[in-house]
Amino acid sequence: MSEPAKTSSRPAQKKLFKYPSEDETFVRRIGAGALACWGAIAPEVRERILAEAAAAWDREYNVGKLPQKLDEFVKRHPGRLA
Repeated sequence: MSEPAKTSSRPAQKKLFKYPSEDETFVRRIGAGALACWGAIAPEVRERILAEAAAAWDREYNVGKLPQKLDEFVKRHPGRLA
């Protein structure tokens, strides 16, 4: 008799997007491009982008309340993000 497949009770670990320092300019520019199109992005996709940004690897550690700060940032710049 075959055994049932084992399932883990732990959630799958998300792989973080990491990049070398020489690629930082490209990461910033892609982020700026996404922000420039923010008004045309579906709300569900915006939420996903903000969630990914909050979880992203970064050279800046210990940014307190990062998810809230990211949300406040996009709300502060409606003219540039439309």
